[in-house]
Amino acid sequence: MAIEYCFSGKTVCVTGSARGIGRRIGERFYEAGANVAFCSISKGGKEELMQEVAGNDRSRIMAKSVDVSDVSQIDAFFQEVVSTFGSFDILVNNAGIFTSETIDTVTEADWARVMDTNLKSMLFTSQWFARYHQKQQTGGSIVNIASVSSVTYIPHNLLYNISKAGVVTLTKTLARDLGPRNIRVNAVGPGSIPTDLNAALYADKQREIDLCNKIPLGRRGTKDDIANCVMFLASEESSYLTGQVIYAEGGWLLV
Repeated sequence: MAIEYCFSGKTVCVTGSARGIGRRIGERFYEAGANVAFCSISKGGKEELMQEVAGNDRSRIMAKSVDVSDVSQIDAFFQEVVSTFGSFDILVNNAGIFTSETIDTVTEADWARVMDTNLKSMLFTSQWFARYHQKQQTGGSIVNIASVSSVTYIPHNLLYNISKAGVVTLTKTLARDLGPRNIRVNAVGPGSIPTDLNAALYADKQREIDLCNKIPLGRRGTKDDIANCVMFLASEESSYLTGQVIYAEGGWLLV
C-alpha cells in the first residue's frame, strides 16, 4: 500500500524539473497538495508543463526558465517563489548534466560546465534557502539528488562521478551546519533510472539486460522509486534524519 503524503500549504521548489526524475518529483508533490515551483534551463515548454500537471488551475504551480549555475538567476527566481506562494519550505536540488569523458579527453570547459550545474548550483540554492529561513526563523528541508556514481565507478563519466561525490559531501556538511537552524539536509542516490539523460547509454538492449542481471532486484528503477524517497525525506516522517543518503539502486552497490 502506497504512503499518502500531505504537503498542503507547503511550497516546494524542484530544480531541473522540465522532464525525467525532476518532473516526476514535482508532479508528486503537486498531487500531494503542495505549491510547486518547477524550473529548468530549457527555454520552452513551461506552459505545456503547467497545463499537463495542473490543467487550467495555476494557483499552486509555476514553471520558469532558470540557469541555476547563475547565482543572480537563483536569487530572482526564489524571490518570485516566495512572493507568489508566501513561503518556501522544501528545496529539491535535482538539476544536473550527464557527460562522457575520461582523464585523457576532459577539458577545462567540461569541468566548469559540469561542476557549475551539478555542484555549484546546489551550494548556492541551499545558501539562499538557509538565509531565507534564518530571516524567517523557521525550519525547512533540502533534498539533493546524488547518484550511485558518488560511491562506485561508472566508466567514461569522470566529471559526473566527481560531481556526485561532491553532492554527498555537500549534503553532509550542510546537514551539520544547518541542523542548529532546524534545516534538515539529505540526499537520494539513484541507481539506473530510465530517463532522456541516459537513454543513449542503453540504446543497446543487450547492455540493459546485462545491467539488470547484475542488480539483485533484477530491474532498473523508476522515476517514482526516486520520488518516493524524496517525499519521505521531505516529510515529517523523517523528522529525525539529516545528513543521510538513501541509495535507491535495487542492490547494485551490494554486488
